[in-house]
Amino acid sequence: MATFYGTANYSIDDKGRLVVPTSLRVVPGRKTPLSTFVLVGGLDGCLWLYAEEDWTHFEERLRKMSMGTKKHRDFARAFLVGASKVTVDKQGRISIPSSLMGRAGLGKDAVLHGQVGRIEIWAPEKFEASVAPSQEHLDALAEEVLGDL
Repeated sequence: MATFYGTANYSIDDKGRLVVPTSLRVVPGRKTPLSTFVLVGGLDGCLWLYAEEDWTHFEERLRKMSMGTKKHRDFARAFLVGASKVTVDKQGRISIPSSLMGRAGLGKDAVLHGQVGRIEIWAPEKFEASVAPSQEHLDALAEEVLGDL
């Protein structure tokens, strides 16, 4: 299972290509950097980028949802709009489909944020708006979320 750490700003070119740096593609125990990912519209206004083998765990959860339940069908359908398998090119870039660019409000710049089991791709202003309130109250939030860890 891949683990991703770090937060950095990157440019998106006119063709919707974004560099995924080698530091985020190297996984301990693998001889070569990751070269294939699954890109989906995440929650909170960002995109989620999963290593292909890690996506299978999430996919299994989707498969277990009852398709007889309208709420489950609605979630799966909306969540998977624009989902795609993306391959890293020789320059370390992935192509972001225009539907996902629009969904995340991406323009010329993006923030890549390692979120342990996935990489989040954010429009810089959305990332700041999402993180700033939590950082202001991080100690109280940690106590509530982590408890006696």
